[in-house]
Amino acid sequence: MNILITGANGMLGEKCVELLSHSHSVIASDLGEKLLYSNSVPYRMIDITDEEAIISCIRELKPDVVLNCAAYTDVDGVEKFKDLAWNVNVEGVKNLVSAINPIECHLIHISSDYVFDGSNGPYTEEDETNPINYYGETKLSSEEVLKESGVPWTIIRTNVLFGNSHFQEASFVHWVVKKIKNHEVIRIVNDQFGNPTWADGLAQAIKVIIDKKAYGLYHYGGLDYVNRFEFALEIAAIFSLDPTFVRVTTTRALGQSARRPYKSGLINDKIEKELDVKIFTIKEALNAMKESE
Repeated sequence: MNILITGANGMLGEKCVELLSHSHSVIASDLGEKLLYSNSVPYRMIDITDEEAIISCIRELKPDVVLNCAAYTDVDGVEKFKDLAWNVNVEGVKNLVSAINPIECHLIHISSDYVFDGSNGPYTEEDETNPINYYGETKLSSEEVLKESGVPWTIIRTNVLFGNSHFQEASFVHWVVKKIKNHEVIRIVNDQFGNPTWADGLAQAIKVIIDKKAYGLYHYGGLDYVNRFEFALEIAAIFSLDPTFVRVTTTRALGQSARRPYKSGLINDKIEKELDVKIFTIKEALNAMKESE
């Protein structure tokens, strides 16, 4: 199959390009002038907020699948730059839909557990959505665009994404490791819960969805349901770092710009039963990351 991947220079985009290019014809795209980690995969510089450009590109390439990994994901930044976030996270999806509508193409879109309010997680696909910050609002709106679009779609909600990357260091794991190695104290909240998701595992799940032509809404997160402080201690343990540099704090004490769901996270039962995908523990993922360094 011919697969166009947007947001290819992000961590998940990178994992999907690397995995899918072994068995499919992949074209990578992003805002930059080149693909940062490969010279062997064809690349197009595309801004999904540019309606004419994305329509022209997709109608020229006629992909069988468009995998949208492009997003504005800085949750606090979204509160400051709401117009930009809406243009990328919602208008960008509308542009993809407009481009795809005349051709037979499967649109796969990455969403977030932040579409929920975090009052009673983890959540199934049937649970009621109720975002409490603007990032969550944009992701929920992007889902609604797809559901009303008439194009063949799959939405995958995920949370607390982490993994190795050649050029991306936004991963919580990399941040924790770097800080402790520099003997810096880090304060991590113990009241935000989720099931951290290994980007490599999510990429594998996406491949299954593509190969099986699975449509609809799916949740994919890690096997372990933990708070951020517990996650940080697990990182320190796997990477043989001093855990005393990891200190407890609370969400209220951090004073972040955007409200955070407290008890969030995702239940994987549907994707496991229907598609037989592998769900990874934190230890499995962290050990794989350590071995691949």
